[in-house]
Amino acid sequence: MKVRPTALRQVLRGSFVALATAGVLAVSGCATADTAAVVDGHRITEQDAQEASRQILAAQPDSGITTSSAVASLIMAGFINTVADESGKGLSDSAARTAIAAIQDPAPATLELVRASLAFNQMTQEEQGKAVALASQADITINPRYGTFDPKKISFDPSTPNWIKAEPQPAATPQG
Repeated sequence: MKVRPTALRQVLRGSFVALATAGVLAVSGCATADTAAVVDGHRITEQDAQEASRQILAAQPDSGITTSSAVASLIMAGFINTVADESGKGLSDSAARTAIAAIQDPAPATLELVRASLAFNQMTQEEQGKAVALASQADITINPRYGTFDPKKISFDPSTPNWIKAEPQPAATPQG
């Protein structure tokens, strides 16, 4: 069987594109599909964030949680729960389930967010500061789709796709 040079080039070009794509994903810190963020090597999936936000919105429609805010909350939840556990204020999954009894079968990510929310409210300012300090020292990579993280300010900024343009504000009319 004879392979035509053009067919071989097409196969090689396709392989190169796949390899280049994998390289870009690896460099960006999101080496697998469905990654919303990576925190000190722990992967938060898009599916986890979407499910948590969907379940919380179903139980509390006025919460205003989005997938992007769920990603940011899941990042901080790990630090909050760590400090809460160390200070004896950590909550179990069963306590979290009791707090969200309206959700039939809460996902693990939903339980983590609820545990962190309840624990944060019981923590002292010093303990809350410790959770923030842990976040500032962590290796956090967020999929650009969900925003950016500034470790110096400990702030999460939502992404603003370049195809979304802010609406111009009307000029103020003089009073008179």
